[in-house]
Amino acid sequence: MKEQEAEESGLVGKIKEYIGIRKDLAILLFADKISGIAGSLVSGSILIFLVLLIFFFGSLGLGFYLSEVLGNSYGGFFLITGLYILIALIVLAIKKKHIEGPFSNKIIKKILKERNESIYEKQD
Repeated sequence: MKEQEAEESGLVGKIKEYIGIRKDLAILLFADKISGIAGSLVSGSILIFLVLLIFFFGSLGLGFYLSEVLGNSYGGFFLITGLYILIALIVLAIKKKHIEGPFSNKIIKKILKERNESIYEKQD
């Protein structure tokens, strides 16, 4: 009788230990995913900021240059504005298929990366 109780308490202890280990693993996997996403967001934000600065100062330079070529102080800036409006309309027309879809897929792949890798390992 005491042997059976000892086995049951040992089994209960192993189950508690297993649950604790699984909980720790889940926390570590969650932290890994969040840190990967946060790192991507930070580096992406820095890159976007730098690209915006390049476009801003490039647009100013091009606007001043075109204004000088056209001979009036505002013509070059209107040309640049028209160019940006044209680009915005093109992006608006293709955003669903060529921007939102691939971007969403990339985020989903990043979140489910480990799951997908383990599935592919099982197939091999």
